[in-house]
Amino acid sequence: MYKLILFFFFYKYFEGAIKEYEKRLSKEIEIIKLKPSKRKNQWEIIEEETDVLKEKLEKIKGYKILLYIDGKILSTHELHHLVEKNKQHFWDIIFIIWWAYGVNIEKISHLVDLKLSFSPMTFPHSLAYLMLLEQIYRIEMIKKWTGYHH
Repeated sequence: MYKLILFFFFYKYFEGAIKEYEKRLSKEIEIIKLKPSKRKNQWEIIEEETDVLKEKLEKIKGYKILLYIDGKILSTHELHHLVEKNKQHFWDIIFIIWWAYGVNIEKISHLVDLKLSFSPMTFPHSLAYLMLLEQIYRIEMIKKWTGYHH
């Protein structure tokens, strides 16, 4: 099972594609949406939301992957092998997508197994979510030896 932890965000422009992949993966994923901070100050938002995430990560079991711009860049096949290797030891693979201001990495670094980056470029979070869903779908298709991944 894949668990996706994310703060609720507006994804109007990618809504159709996101809903399609969520439907295709409905038996494979659990989406855990956290409520964003209502504070106005960027630093207060980062601290409050990091504390919420920290509390969640301390309670949840599994291999935890934080999408992080300075993280490791993997090919689809490398991600597939990483997921398959860790599914031997962990029941769940947990992906965390963070909100616009980021996260206080010092507070949660010890709770995360891997920091993963799609690219050194910055993407809208809803696009990153769509890209993550597509990669999970692609991994599942690789496992089934379908023609989806070439």
